[in-house]
Amino acid sequence: MSWKTLVSKKKADFPLFKVFEDVVELPNGLKLDYYWVEKIPVVVVLPVISDKIVLVKQYRYPIKSISLELPAGHMKPNETPEECALRELKEETGFIAKKIEKLLSYHPSTEYSNQIYHMFIAKDLKDGETDRERYEIIDVEVMKTESVIEKIMDGTITDGRTIIAVLLAKFMNKF
Repeated sequence: MSWKTLVSKKKADFPLFKVFEDVVELPNGLKLDYYWVEKIPVVVVLPVISDKIVLVKQYRYPIKSISLELPAGHMKPNETPEECALRELKEETGFIAKKIEKLLSYHPSTEYSNQIYHMFIAKDLKDGETDRERYEIIDVEVMKTESVIEKIMDGTITDGRTIIAVLLAKFMNKF
């Protein structure tokens, strides 16, 4: 059932992703060009303070709009998903988590990318100073869990990883 890669050419190499053009042979013998993207893994953190969720609000250029979402970021080389989760939480919100638990890992776009997202829930938070990248212009918002779910359901929150993490945690009775 697997496909055989006959030729693989890197077409573009950017800091966060690479684009490949492969020639593949399907199990039925058909050969075709297949374009795909190799992307750095992402970690998403669902910070919870009692019945509230810590969110970040920032402008997202690709959608030309402000997005309300969970703290997240790309993993650094040799960094574990847990280390990245704790780092991103501190960088973007200033919070330090005493407890962190993995919710799940998933591939957001298997049709064109090998990228993986690792999702965590963070609890027992201690407030501190942020350590944002110079390009991160972020407002932190702490909202009641039910308000966040309402914003997901009414289409105000459109960030996929935020929607998945919040609804999954609710389904798993994590808050």
